[in-house]
Amino acid sequence: MRLLGITKATPVAEVYRMAFLVNFFRQPLLRAFEAEYGLSRPEWTVLICLAYEDGLHQRDIAEVTEQPRNTISRAVATLERRGLIASAADMADGRRTILRLRPPGRALYDKTMDRAAAREAKMLAALTAQERETLVMLLDKLVDAVPSWKDSPA
Repeated sequence: MRLLGITKATPVAEVYRMAFLVNFFRQPLLRAFEAEYGLSRPEWTVLICLAYEDGLHQRDIAEVTEQPRNTISRAVATLERRGLIASAADMADGRRTILRLRPPGRALYDKTMDRAAAREAKMLAALTAQERETLVMLLDKLVDAVPSWKDSPA
């Protein structure tokens, strides 16, 4: 890869490397999911969130993914039309709907996650078990710190 050195040469080298890895991990999966299942990135994101916690609002998903609300709204509409998720009025707040994963949505989520896990295993094969434990610890630390800086000026 001709420009691989750029990952260490930018003023934001750590973040650039994380984005680089995410792109090479995610993009082939997203292309395959689109071609094979007709599943877009925002739709996959909604499935992932609902598999983690059923009964979410669209706003919850937009907040944790940093995707625009209208993008999530379109994904929800498509998934609902395909019978992969269901929505119902939120009894606590009639202006909002609660989203739930339906069995076909769970099955599609499981298929996609099996493939993602296999790809992740290939990517992480470059690390020893100890390095992997350290990576997980560091990623957890960075993720836990997001609330302390996410709203700072860009």
